[in-house]
Amino acid sequence: MAHPCLSEVESAGTSLTLHTGGNWAGYMPSFSDLSHECADDLSSYIYQSTAQTEDVPVPGVPAGPTVSAAGFAIKNLTALGYSARNVPYNGTGNGVYNSDLAFKDNYVFAGTYEGFRVIDVTNKTTPTQILNYTGCNVGQGDVIVYENILIRSWDAPASASSTCAGQLVGTGFEGIHIFDISDPANPVMKKQLRMASTGNEAGAPSGCGSHTATAVPDKARGYLYIYNGGSSGTCNGIDVVRISLANMADATYLKRVTHGRAGSSCHDNNVLLNVGGTSTSYAMCAGGNGLAMYKFDLTLPAAAEGGVETPTLLWSKAMTGVTTGHSGSFTYDGKYLIYGHEPGGGSAARCQATSTVVERTLYFIDPLTGDVKGEMLHPRPQNSRENCTWHNFNVIPTKAGYYATVGSYQSGISVFDFTNPAAPREIAYADPAPLQNPSPEPPSTGIILGGDWSTYWHNGYIYESDIKRGVITWQLNLAGDATAAQANEHLKRTNTFVTSNPQTQAISYAPDLTGAEIAITGVTPGQTFKQGSTFTPAFTCTDAGGVDSCVGTSATGTEVTNSTLGNKTFKVTAIDSSGNITTKEVAYMVNSVDIPGTVAGGTVGTTLGLTTPATTAMFEPFAPGTAKEYLVTAVVQVTSTAGDAALAVSDVATTGTGRLVNGTATLTNPLQVFATATQGTAGVGGAVGGSAAPTQLITFAAPQTNRNTTLTFRQNITATETLRAGSYGKTLTFTLSTTAP
Repeated sequence: MAHPCLSEVESAGTSLTLHTGGNWAGYMPSFSDLSHECADDLSSYIYQSTAQTEDVPVPGVPAGPTVSAAGFAIKNLTALGYSARNVPYNGTGNGVYNSDLAFKDNYVFAGTYEGFRVIDVTNKTTPTQILNYTGCNVGQGDVIVYENILIRSWDAPASASSTCAGQLVGTGFEGIHIFDISDPANPVMKKQLRMASTGNEAGAPSGCGSHTATAVPDKARGYLYIYNGGSSGTCNGIDVVRISLANMADATYLKRVTHGRAGSSCHDNNVLLNVGGTSTSYAMCAGGNGLAMYKFDLTLPAAAEGGVETPTLLWSKAMTGVTTGHSGSFTYDGKYLIYGHEPGGGSAARCQATSTVVERTLYFIDPLTGDVKGEMLHPRPQNSRENCTWHNFNVIPTKAGYYATVGSYQSGISVFDFTNPAAPREIAYADPAPLQNPSPEPPSTGIILGGDWSTYWHNGYIYESDIKRGVITWQLNLAGDATAAQANEHLKRTNTFVTSNPQTQAISYAPDLTGAEIAITGVTPGQTFKQGSTFTPAFTCTDAGGVDSCVGTSATGTEVTNSTLGNKTFKVTAIDSSGNITTKEVAYMVNSVDIPGTVAGGTVGTTLGLTTPATTAMFEPFAPGTAKEYLVTAVVQVTSTAGDAALAVSDVATTGTGRLVNGTATLTNPLQVFATATQGTAGVGGAVGGSAAPTQLITFAAPQTNRNTTLTFRQNITATETLRAGSYGKTLTFTLSTTAP
């Protein structure tokens, strides 16, 4: 929490106590008494409120014009709706700050410094205020909600005239007010519970009021516990309050559970219930120069060591350079805790490029050990006129991966992916321009305190509490961002909750870390094909949790034609029910083309040769009864643009394979073919093989253009060979191929 007077300095402070490290918190002077150190500070946000409770619905409006006027820089977010509660930038006025948010069904409960608002967000583009509950004037006024109970924090000693719900709260009052919100439009205060330094109920310890509160439901025993954070460093630990679910007026301030770091109150407490499906729950206390971690078990007797009323301290640690531990949120599997702090109390410009690294850092911590597993530096440096720190945030309940959304004062909204906590990255933001006085006021050269108090994800939407403006609803839009494809699928599939106080994570579950398995048949890695050939791939995608999408380069069972030469890939992408994207690729090659050619015979009319020469080479006439080796050559031209090329010859005939034939007559000896060329490496050549075993003639290690290649055809005729009158011949297939298309 920031000091209310922007001109205030620690040395002159009289109305506010200090957290360890010099950050303001705790006592705020009465709103009915302005004769305090802020009276002449026109930038102060503490003024007497003249507003009354409004129970007439106030329709919201689309947020576009407001966001445009505020000069937001936006990535992957769309502003939907706006419920205004404008606070004057300077001077006196009837508005005081907007603060934290809580949720129930389609209602947003927005805390203010004078009470709270109830906003119906059924229509996200026109969030409708159904109640503005006022007359409970105090700093912050954080709210939490559990089912039909609303708790509002009061963190400064009250004056004799201070009231809430139309009744005097009593001099020096600090603590909580408990409301029945069974009818959200007509909340009823059931009890105020004093948690001050003196004057508390019999048996209750002395306290430091309530700066923030966290709900811990124990439905089995019929209670709602509150883990309270005081407003002074003299109360170093968690204050435990018990409220009867059956009778909200039955509320007791039980005890304080300390953490051992003097001067460090629990600014915020966060709980994760039933970690990993066990009976163990976690509670974090962020405050002062660090944080502390507790565990408790709701199945144990409440008052027993390790029970909900006496959580066990796991560890407590100071963080180097941290002065005000502030906020936290657990991953839903309990493996990581996001920890944030508030240098400068929230009223200073601590997100500048010149700010220290610690001031700009958010931490990812192992809840069991306290070890830091990753850090995130504020990604968008702000200027010297923008108050900024990482402030209030929550982990998004995705079914896979780790994501969070955060409000950081005048840095606005940030949505980030920390699936790998060692390498987190921002995937969306909405960053307003620095606040400036409206005309005709002279431009401010200093900070006008404002910005995003809290930003939370709730049931598929983002809700922003802007200190000066009110509540804005947003929608995440990652579909057009190729760098966030996996995040988009994860964030389209989130768990939903009827009641949500962002500091109370009532469900723990293990994330789905395994994507779908993909099987591909019909094509194998490295397989080669001839141009014009076809293959028929088939594929399946399987996942224990179900598969939402299974898409290949072509549909499963559909014939693929290899129409062009080159390296090819058949790819299948699967998306399981948790949004995990899995891909499998099979690389293959279309690397050859068939070239037909004809070899003519001897005197019996057979033509031997290729179609490419200008004239067909002919054997000399075969002479019956004479043993002789007949030779003939032909020159073909090879052109290849590939990295290499190979020329082969084969006979596709299934009878008389590799031999010249004349009707039913077949020569005994096979036809042989050899090849030579400059820049070519001659193969073995020899007898013409069948289609399954072509005869390799020559290879080229580089591209060729009209490379003359001499083909030599050899036919041996024995003296005893019986020759049939007519033409001997055979149609051969010459194949030019490459391994580097």
